Amino acid sequence: MRFINSLSTVLLSSVLSLSVSVFAAGEATSVSAQVSGQSQQLNRQLLNDVQNFVAEDRAEQQARLKLFLQDKTRQESLLRQAKERLQHADDEQLRLKNLFDNNEDKLVELETLLKQRTGQLGEVFGVVKEQSAELKEQLGSSLVGAEFAGREQSLNFASEKAIPTMAQLQTLWFQFQHEMTHSGTISRFNADVADTDGRIESQPVLRVGTFNAINENGEFLSWQPERQQLGVLAGQPKDKHQDQAQRFFDAVSDSADSQQSEHLLVDVSSGQLLALIGQKPGLMDQIRQGGSVGYIILALGVMGLLTAFYKLVRLSVVRHKIVRQLKAELPKNDNPLGRVLLACQEKLQQLKANNQSVNDEAATSALNSTLDEALLKELPALESGQSMLKLLAAAAPLLGLLGTVTGMIGTFQSITLFGTSDPKLMAGGISQALITTVFGLIVAIPMLFSHGVLSSQSRALLMILQEKSLAQLNQLTVWLPTAKPDVAGKKTSEATTVS
Repeated sequence: MRFINSLSTVLLSSVLSLSVSVFAAGEATSVSAQVSGQSQQLNRQLLNDVQNFVAEDRAEQQARLKLFLQDKTRQESLLRQAKERLQHADDEQLRLKNLFDNNEDKLVELETLLKQRTGQLGEVFGVVKEQSAELKEQLGSSLVGAEFAGREQSLNFASEKAIPTMAQLQTLWFQFQHEMTHSGTISRFNADVADTDGRIESQPVLRVGTFNAINENGEFLSWQPERQQLGVLAGQPKDKHQDQAQRFFDAVSDSADSQQSEHLLVDVSSGQLLALIGQKPGLMDQIRQGGSVGYIILALGVMGLLTAFYKLVRLSVVRHKIVRQLKAELPKNDNPLGRVLLACQEKLQQLKANNQSVNDEAATSALNSTLDEALLKELPALESGQSMLKLLAAAAPLLGLLGTVTGMIGTFQSITLFGTSDPKLMAGGISQALITTVFGLIVAIPMLFSHGVLSSQSRALLMILQEKSLAQLNQLTVWLPTAKPDVAGKKTSEATTVS
């Protein structure tokens, strides 16, 4: 490319020179010789440049060819080395395959020879390994392992193909005897215990066979086989059982004779039943499971119980005042019976002022109306709050049913997302849904009883007011000169009709 560019430049210069020479030939003849000399010089220069350019291009081509041949030689060498490595790998593979086949054949021969020589002992060794594997698993999960750690490591020969040696057979027997012996003893030792916050500290532990483990505070401990560590149970038994465990710990630590005077709660399932206590929800957990609907039901229940208690105390006070009024000579304004009697006295004073007789139908009707009006005024105070209790008793189960329905909807949504592979998920969701129904019934039943008690109390007080007020009214009308004997009976029948 460089050669072509140089050649084009030289040719262009030559053409320009010739053009100038031709143009100048017509003007001056004397200059033609000079132009001819210059043209020859330019031609020689052009020839030299072309030769130089050709030589340079040839040298460049030779260098490129040399590099290509060197690269080709290198690639051929790499290819040859790769083929050699491949052949070596194939040979090694063939050698290893033959070795593996020979080892397999030898292994079959040795196993056959082993069966022939062992004879009936082969079954014995199989039973030994099977029992060793079971005992190894049992030792790992046994509470005795908290005191004697690493016992199961001595039974690792259970997973080996070799025939158990006499020492290994003795180890199996010893571990069986060791587990049986210590499973029936009460032992005190120091061990690392993880509390409920995950902190690990060394503390004295009392082990009761393979059933229970307690610390000096009376807390029950659980054995965690996967971590080979003791841990405090998240859910402890009742306080009386913890106090009993603490006394038992102190008694065992003091002397062996005092063990007979103390008792201890023993979990025969080796801690499984005690562990379930931690999973059982408490009262506050159940309240939280009820959600917002549960809180509303409990709030209504508290409000209803407070109302029922207030009304019960109020009716008791009213009954006490009525009893005192019956013993008093003059009516008082601090009780319903006194207010009814005062109203009747005022009406009688008006009749006396107007000189009306009891034989007058208008006077009799006025007295009955006054009595009925006074009784009706006292009735709302006696029956107040009962309607609200009846409403709460009816609304609480409905709210509980609402919470149950919403909880079941959430449960079915979980089943839609995660399927029915986990029964615990379904059981937990259903239990949370039903807790609101329980709250509704717990609130509704006391409300019904409270409403019944208050209703009977108010009716009893109303009957007393009617009976005593009519009796007192008959006594207050004796001053009338021409009183008929059937007036009281008539008043009593009319008051009973109104009530």
